[in-house]
Amino acid sequence: MRIAHLSDVHVLDLTGVRAWRYLNKRLTGLANVIGSRRNAHPVHIFEAAIASLRADPVDHVVITGDLSNLALESEFERARALIAPLGGYDRLSVIPGNHDIYTRGSARSKRFEAYFGELMWPDGAERTFPWFKDLGEVKLIGFNSAFPTAPLIAVGEVGPDQLRRLHALSAGGALAGGCAVALVHHNLHSRGWRKDRMHGLQDRDAVIAACAEAGVSVVLHGHTHKAHRFVRDGVTVIGCGSSTWSDPAPAHMARYNVYDVGDGALRSTQVRIYDPQRGAFAPPVTAA
Repeated sequence: MRIAHLSDVHVLDLTGVRAWRYLNKRLTGLANVIGSRRNAHPVHIFEAAIASLRADPVDHVVITGDLSNLALESEFERARALIAPLGGYDRLSVIPGNHDIYTRGSARSKRFEAYFGELMWPDGAERTFPWFKDLGEVKLIGFNSAFPTAPLIAVGEVGPDQLRRLHALSAGGALAGGCAVALVHHNLHSRGWRKDRMHGLQDRDAVIAACAEAGVSVVLHGHTHKAHRFVRDGVTVIGCGSSTWSDPAPAHMARYNVYDVGDGALRSTQVRIYDPQRGAFAPPVTAA
């Protein structure tokens, strides 16, 4: 199977948003997106990524969170329309990021689930995390590590309930017979004391340990906007970076990964990087 991995696309759309909607944590977020991050994640790069995937189709696409900037209905509507050509439940999977559950109101109303639930759970299924998809060669597990936090704080946590459900999936044999791949938004590597305290996954060690025990081979994440990869306890952890970041630094420019999975393992990774001169994603480069 070929699996494409995108993340942190940050679709911005403030159409019809009333001023009072910013009288919460969004006030800080709005200052960012109209200030230093004004053109950091242009929608046209996301459109180019989707065009690239349609020109060279894969078996399944995963997006590891932060489809929106401020968890607004207008942003979710636009993001949902943009990804619609990639397919439905059998071809496309998403999980929320911290920007998708940005406020207490978005969490209470389960706004992300309302717009993207059909890509995470089959009809009639209980809507709990982690969701699970049996794609045959790939067994896909989708965690939710996001919850509302104070301004300038973007920590995450998977929590014991989701890890117990992962254990139950493994104990019941659901992960056998293929390559088990877990999705989580927050990064699982240390970025230094300050960033770990303000932006990190609070239970990252427990998540890696639970994945290793359950037989998960690969964990895919987002959040950091910069690509990262490491292996711990037999689990390969990959962050693809932001798929829409418009930054001239080679390590920062928008990208997505394509994984070749077979014989129960990750066999190769290809990186596709946006070329601003061509306005398109460049031919793939095979990564170690």
